[in-house]
Amino acid sequence: MKQIFCGLLGFFLIFTFSTCAPKQEQVEKIGSQRLYRITVADHFGRVSSEFWTVPKLEALGLKEMLSSYFDRAMKYRGTEFEAISLLKLVSKFKMKSGGDAILLNCFDDYQGILPISDILKYDLYLATKIKVGFGSSKPDWLNPLLVLVPDGKTPPFEERFLTANIRELKFVRLSDYYAPLKKVSETSEKAKQGFEVYKNNCLFCHSLKGRGGNKGIRLLDDYAFSKAAEQKKFLTDFKSFHHKGNADKQDVEQFVTTKKLRSVAEFLLAMQRSGES
Repeated sequence: MKQIFCGLLGFFLIFTFSTCAPKQEQVEKIGSQRLYRITVADHFGRVSSEFWTVPKLEALGLKEMLSSYFDRAMKYRGTEFEAISLLKLVSKFKMKSGGDAILLNCFDDYQGILPISDILKYDLYLATKIKVGFGSSKPDWLNPLLVLVPDGKTPPFEERFLTANIRELKFVRLSDYYAPLKKVSETSEKAKQGFEVYKNNCLFCHSLKGRGGNKGIRLLDDYAFSKAAEQKKFLTDFKSFHHKGNADKQDVEQFVTTKKLRSVAEFLLAMQRSGES
């Protein structure tokens, strides 16, 4: 495993970052087949993409599986998946400089990111088919490709391991991706703690400094975090929207305790004071 990891790190590439823009970009298809884009770049920064259909992905080796991690997060039982090894897919690409993560751009303006080390450590899969149990409701965003934690693996219980509706995989470097946010996070210990919570649970919908998704509102525009009343409103609004019974089944509250949410507010306050957005 160590040899595979080192080999992969030696191959990953950097690229020009962009957020999801499905409203501007038409979904490309071959006949009735949806295409999924995989984007890499060479030594000179020249970006190229390959397009993969579901049959091409499944030719890597399809596995029927369950995921207690997924069912726990979604309050489901016995959801069935057909999935491929994400590691097998990644290993098909010969990349040439120090990338160590995959950016996951989604059809609904969500943007996930997975370190290669997590893909290796937790043997992550990509679901190409999802069958929820009888009587369970399926939200609009719950579509392939879906990041899947197989049974027997126990990563931290966080939003980042549930990215769905993926349209594109891009190879990136974590240090480059988080650079615009990292400096602000180091202004205090509370801001640092809040940044860790934010990047693992919130950034996928609420972008900052051109990083993350645009599915949710721009928090720095909607709240003045220097005011106690505004911080209280932020906490109340979060709990009213992200609770376990919300219609969209995005129960982010299960990943973010009140204490963690207060640290997020401290990080966003530091962002606001720095003049960043």
